Amino acid sequence: MSIQKPYADLVSQAEKAVAVIKDSELRRVAFERVLDDLLSSAGAPTPGRIQAPRPSRVSIPQAGAKPKKNRGPKGHVREIADDGFFKKPKTIAEVKAELANRGHHIALTSLSGPLQNLCKERVLRRHKAKTSDKHKKAAFKYSEW
Repeated sequence: MSIQKPYADLVSQAEKAVAVIKDSELRRVAFERVLDDLLSSAGAPTPGRIQAPRPSRVSIPQAGAKPKKNRGPKGHVREIADDGFFKKPKTIAEVKAELANRGHHIALTSLSGPLQNLCKERVLRRHKAKTSDKHKKAAFKYSEW
C-alpha cells in the first residue's frame, strides 16, 4: 500500500499544476501529461498503460524485400552458374577469367574451396579432364549437375 500514498501525492500535485486552466478538455490532457511526467520521474508504473514488449532480435523479412545474396567467391561462382556459364565443362582458370571479366578479381587458390563446396551441394559437377601429355597433371573441370 506504500505505492498508493506517493501516487495520491502525485495526483494532487498534477491537479494543482492544471488548476488554472479553464478549458475542461485542455485541463484533462494537461493533467494526463503532468501526471505521466511525475510518475516517470518518480519511477512508478503509469496506470492504465501497458508496456509494449521488447522487440526480438530476430529480423523478419519485409514484404517486397530482396533476399540477401551470397557474397564472396562462392556467391560469385553461384551467380555465374545461375547464368549458365557451366553448360560446357570449365577449368578453374576459365572460372577465374570469367569472374575477372565480371569485376571479381579472386585468386585461383581462393576458388578451389568454393567450387568444391558447390559440388558437394550438387550445384556443380567435377570430373578429371583427360590430358594428351603423360607428364601433365590432370586438371578438374566443372559443369552443371
